Amino acid sequence: MPIVPGGRAARVRSSALVAACSVGYLALAAAVCFYVLPVGWGVDGIELLVAQCAVVALGAGAVAWTAISIRRHARRRGMLAAIARDAGWTYRDDVSDWIWGGSLDEQIERTGRTARDHLDARRSPVPFDSAEHTYVVGHREGSTIHSIRSVRIPLPAEAPRITLRSRAGRGALSTLPRRPRRAAQLRLEGDFSDVFELSVPSGYETDALYVLTPDLMATLMDASSDLDLEVVDSSLYVYFPALDLTDADQLARFVTVIAALHDRFGRRAQLYRDDNAPALDAAAYRRSGDMLAASARVVDSRVRVWPVVVAVLTPLAPLVVAIVVTRLV
Repeated sequence: MPIVPGGRAARVRSSALVAACSVGYLALAAAVCFYVLPVGWGVDGIELLVAQCAVVALGAGAVAWTAISIRRHARRRGMLAAIARDAGWTYRDDVSDWIWGGSLDEQIERTGRTARDHLDARRSPVPFDSAEHTYVVGHREGSTIHSIRSVRIPLPAEAPRITLRSRAGRGALSTLPRRPRRAAQLRLEGDFSDVFELSVPSGYETDALYVLTPDLMATLMDASSDLDLEVVDSSLYVYFPALDLTDADQLARFVTVIAALHDRFGRRAQLYRDDNAPALDAAAYRRSGDMLAASARVVDSRVRVWPVVVAVLTPLAPLVVAIVVTRLV
């Protein structure tokens, strides 16, 4: 059942949030104007009046900016819900408690990520679902916040884990704490390896070539050269940067890329068979999860060094600056 935040309930929530911000600012402004300035700092006369006017003006500007941002965000969600309704999709405001799958769920703790603005088109001719993920990498002072639009496309059969990291930009797979090891990387002839960094499980290099046929590689370079992708079991994950899908051009490209990848990857996955998969009785029904060996599901990875170094050194930066200044003085 679609959940549409653009109706009366959403307007009431946004109005309540604006009102709460206004009340909070009034309490803070009153404390500053009538206690901190005259009592704490000893300001009086015309200087007190000027300071009080400045506090009120700055606060009013901050509240106005907050109100505009909240209203704009609520309006964008309402438009996104309308787009989903017109396309026959389902819109959900918040799916942070869902298990999404892929590297994002594997490497980021649930408390460190949110998933909002979920579009569910799994019953459409080109099935997919998508959410805007915001996640935190690192801890405390060295942490960084990232926002992406993740798409999950179901495949008709399981395929070995394949990771495609775009060399053109810093996508989702580049910001996660772990990266595939160099030994897992597979370099192909032609321009494809200049566009994507390809990583596969050990021993599945030939299988990856069976999936990544020349026509599929051409589609990837034409349609998604700036995106990160990964095949995990029977799902294809595509990682876009944060998108405004209420923009017609961005929405058109979003849908076009999904359609192209669903068609091409679906064909190759349907034809793939893992020779290392556990043998089953000929009369047994082969379920999802039986079609791959355990070694086909994992790409060897390593911890990214620089985020760890930044997380360790960031708290020490003020101390280093203080020591340098002291030495200079």
